[in-house]
Amino acid sequence: MQNIVCNKKIFRKQNKKFRKDIDKCKFECYNRTNSSEMGRGVVMRVMSEEKLQKLARYIDQYARDNNGESPSLSDIMDYMGMVKSTAYRHVMELEKRGIISYNGKKTLSSSVQRKMHVMFRRIPIVGMIICGTPDEQEEHITGYLAVPEEWIDGECFLLEAYGDSMIDIGIDKGDLILVKKAETANDGDVVVALTEDGNTLKRLFWENGRPRLHAENSTYSAKMRDLYPRELTIQGIALKVIKDIR
Repeated sequence: MQNIVCNKKIFRKQNKKFRKDIDKCKFECYNRTNSSEMGRGVVMRVMSEEKLQKLARYIDQYARDNNGESPSLSDIMDYMGMVKSTAYRHVMELEKRGIISYNGKKTLSSSVQRKMHVMFRRIPIVGMIICGTPDEQEEHITGYLAVPEEWIDGECFLLEAYGDSMIDIGIDKGDLILVKKAETANDGDVVVALTEDGNTLKRLFWENGRPRLHAENSTYSAKMRDLYPRELTIQGIALKVIKDIR
């Protein structure tokens, strides 16, 4: 009987010590999870893997749908249904894991975006070119378009086509023409050229050192199809026709 009482006392003593250890552990865990950035006395909740994966997929899909652009923190808040502080913590966790890069402002870079920025380049759209009767146009940037790197050769710009003189080679009104800046061109190149009458898009041929600008429209008369400018300045060579983007 004496031994049992003694054992009970020992048990109570050990149990009391165990409870103190548990309380101490809880206190230390609270301090470790408490963040000054989240406000004093607020314990940070554990982020779910499901939400982190959902956010990573959203950033990648946003890049695909927006020419490699990044979602803002506000976009993330709206999509994820989070307050700013929670959205920020999830973004920083993805950065910590190396899934995205974040500059603390707006730029989010996922693996998809990094790949897109390698594969695409933003090219300026600098106004309209007449495919028909030459007409002087003032060059000005009206926008940008992400163009595959494999299409690009040197310094390029985009011009919007207007008219029907090049329809036989698939250039229609409203198409964007990817143009390589150049001051010279080979026989048979489709060029953007400035003549005494203005600028135009035509196929260039050389006849005894004299330029001939040829319209690719079989419905034109022979006189309309060929221009023999007295003055010619080559501004660029057409590389690609881009359709169905507007």
